[in-house]
Amino acid sequence: MVRSLSFLQLFVILAVGYIGGVLLYRGIPDADFSFLVQLYDSRAAQNSSTSLLIQLATVLSFYAVAMILSLSKKTRWFVMLVGALKAVLFGLASAHILAGGVNMLAYSGWWFPFKLLGTFLVLLFCWTLSPPFFTRKSVKRSNNTKLPLMIVAVGLVLFFADKAVYNILGG
Repeated sequence: MVRSLSFLQLFVILAVGYIGGVLLYRGIPDADFSFLVQLYDSRAAQNSSTSLLIQLATVLSFYAVAMILSLSKKTRWFVMLVGALKAVLFGLASAHILAGGVNMLAYSGWWFPFKLLGTFLVLLFCWTLSPPFFTRKSVKRSNNTKLPLMIVAVGLVLFFADKAVYNILGG
């Protein structure tokens, strides 16, 4: 039961963050969110091209910030906020892409699934660094970094798979 509650919590954060990003984009129509969208994914912003290293640094920055925040007990409760911010940026970029008139096949077959999995991996990473109170053990145990590092590795594989699919589809 405890494990299912944890994943339910992650999916709720993902859904609320995504809807929040879409509502933010729709609620402020005069605002220019292209800078935030370009930070999240440069391919989502029109007429922008950034290097692979900058895109990789953008993906890894969410993991790095979450890891840094998890090191102190005073900032540990901000860790899940990093995952929620990624979910809000996911919704914001998604609304920006759809408003820009992108091909729905490219959006539904390439962009949305990869960004959904990437956002869920960041949320899972944040959850492993700072688990909810109902999953914490009362006995102190050693800091196990094996699972977070595996999640980062899967995130990197997903990033390069996203690039490969994007190039195959003619991006």
